[in-house]
Amino acid sequence: MRNRTMTFEIIRKFSFTACLLALVSLLSVACDWNQFGNGPTNPHNSSFAGPSMGISFQRNLMHPMGSVNHGLEAGVTSDKHGSLYMTSYDRYISAYSPLGALAGSYDLGVSGPRAVPFIESKRSNAKHAMIFTGAEGGGFYAIDVNKTSLLSYALTLADVDMTFGASESSPKQAQDGTFYIADKMGEVRRYQFSGGMLTLLGTHALSEPVTGAIALYDLDPGSPGEEVLVATTSGNLYVLNSSLTGRLWMNADGAATVDQYYAGVTVAERGSVAPIAILPVANRAMSGSALNSGIVRAINLQTQNTEWIIHPSQSVIGSDFIEGSVALLYPQQVPTSNPNANPGGGGVVVDDPNGGISTGGGLTTVAGDISINLGGGGVVVNPNDDTITTGGDDPNVNNVNLITVYHATFASSDRFLYGIDLIAGNEVWHAQLADSVWDAPVVDRDNIIYVGDGQSNLYAFEGKAPMHGALFWFDNRIGGGLTDIVKLGIHGQNELLVGAGNRGYRFR
Repeated sequence: MRNRTMTFEIIRKFSFTACLLALVSLLSVACDWNQFGNGPTNPHNSSFAGPSMGISFQRNLMHPMGSVNHGLEAGVTSDKHGSLYMTSYDRYISAYSPLGALAGSYDLGVSGPRAVPFIESKRSNAKHAMIFTGAEGGGFYAIDVNKTSLLSYALTLADVDMTFGASESSPKQAQDGTFYIADKMGEVRRYQFSGGMLTLLGTHALSEPVTGAIALYDLDPGSPGEEVLVATTSGNLYVLNSSLTGRLWMNADGAATVDQYYAGVTVAERGSVAPIAILPVANRAMSGSALNSGIVRAINLQTQNTEWIIHPSQSVIGSDFIEGSVALLYPQQVPTSNPNANPGGGGVVVDDPNGGISTGGGLTTVAGDISINLGGGGVVVNPNDDTITTGGDDPNVNNVNLITVYHATFASSDRFLYGIDLIAGNEVWHAQLADSVWDAPVVDRDNIIYVGDGQSNLYAFEGKAPMHGALFWFDNRIGGGLTDIVKLGIHGQNELLVGAGNRGYRFR
């Protein structure tokens, strides 16, 4: 960190380059994937639509030395104006135009980050961004990105704290603008970046390995700032205060079995029900097996206790494992015969063209004129009555009871993608994949799930009821790997950002 004061002169110019940058920014549609995992709670979902109809365009993201190959654990993210950024264990951080052309790079001089950086940018300024990142070789970096032209970005070091250790956790930005990051030995730090300098505001040493995402969440609106949630590979979840001066509480339910929270923690809200911390369990033991590897644990953030544990139906617990985070689907409203029950009950009533009706249990997709009969209080009696209603305006049709469901998805080494109910704590569906998965899926604004397996095969699945788990498309154009770690992000204009093994791509 620097100890001297830096003065900056801002010169505003009207230029052709600025106009072009603004135009490209508008055409690319600003992306919300600037904070990988898309936010301080690590939900792995996006407010933009992905390529639900399939992929028809591919752009390889080139290494600064001219190759398509970067370091292992490549990841791609973007800023609010569509510029792309790529990191890996390689020492270079690369920047690209919104179209995917290499525009600049920065040489860290040490092994780069497995965790994707936080990219800070403002919608009002298309020509500037900041990169905040840790690294496998140590240090916390603030890197200035000056977009001098469409195809030329100048990446320069604004400041660095080399006392920060090796890190595999993405930085998270709090509402007050400060940054939190954890190193691999469990030291959590809080930084402020102002006037071109990083200032260390606080530290907290857990002395346990941290390899995954931390989360920021305001558990207590009466106390200042957001609480900091940190999961360790020793099976503990810690909740720290915003100043990092104290531990508010911890849950050690996974400690006895050394549950490896390798991917870190995701916080899920559930409407009027208390939020939970979701913790998938991995298995990175050098010998033997982790007893609980392959499960998903949820800790209630009000009671501070384990609320539920899911044993995926296709997994061998203790052998299979979940290395990626859980991705949250957006809340859905589904019909039910009992507002207090899980969806799936009730009856489907279909007009018979020959007169009369036919009914069937469950909520399913059928052909013909459909209404929903719930509660046993009357059905459509006119074969030509095609009305479907959720109100009481049609005396021939029952009211439809709707409940809001909160679902999530994750992928396992067992070669399956799962959908789970976050309130009931049970598995809702599963879908088979061609290979094991080593990182998190991503969910778009329409609850379509994108995931990549260890062979770099890409998939899109329906996440919405009643067709959840249905395959939209499968693409193996970049397939062929053995144990590729595939990291995904949603980009504006139905694009998918992909880091697969040691390569990066922009797809649409």
